[in-house]
Amino acid sequence: MFSVLESHEQIINLLLPYAENSEPDEISRGKRRYKFCKKEQRVVYLLLEGDFCLKVKGGNKILSIVSAPCVIGFMPALEEIPLYLERVDYGKIKHIDYDFFWKSVKDKKIFDDVMKVMSGQYTDLMSHISMNKCTSADEVRSLVHRWQQIPEHLKKRFSVMYLIENSSDLSKSSISRVLKEMKENGEISLDRGRFD
Repeated sequence: MFSVLESHEQIINLLLPYAENSEPDEISRGKRRYKFCKKEQRVVYLLLEGDFCLKVKGGNKILSIVSAPCVIGFMPALEEIPLYLERVDYGKIKHIDYDFFWKSVKDKKIFDDVMKVMSGQYTDLMSHISMNKCTSADEVRSLVHRWQQIPEHLKKRFSVMYLIENSSDLSKSSISRVLKEMKENGEISLDRGRFD
């Protein structure tokens, strides 16, 4: 029984021969952005190296951070996906046509791997949506817990303030107040604003 990571790797290995190199659809303040449509056709991304922020269009808020190896963008949807990928520092990314992806899933009999990856992405999305947001303090605590799950190298890259500010509509003062309280209560340990 494959782990979710092994399922990502299995899908990438089987589809890599058919994938194209992806150029950014937009470069904004040095950030490379990749949309889930190219030439009006949906695409599925194969993240081969690096880290990418999954962001919501409109407010440009971070929904999550995904790290290679990862397959993303194949969730069925009735409308255009209101998300995009933004490369963090370095990344190697390819794409494959959405319809071809699903045809390949059937032909190569990798439906179980795809369902495992989809289930993981769905669970992550549901946990984000269902975060307790009664008060700003509750929301900050939920986001701290969420962002503590990212890989260690990303914890060193981003401050906790940056992650929370860019994944919520909370003010800096509200975030600072709750983080200060959490530090004083021993709920979190920070080193120069980053997870310790």
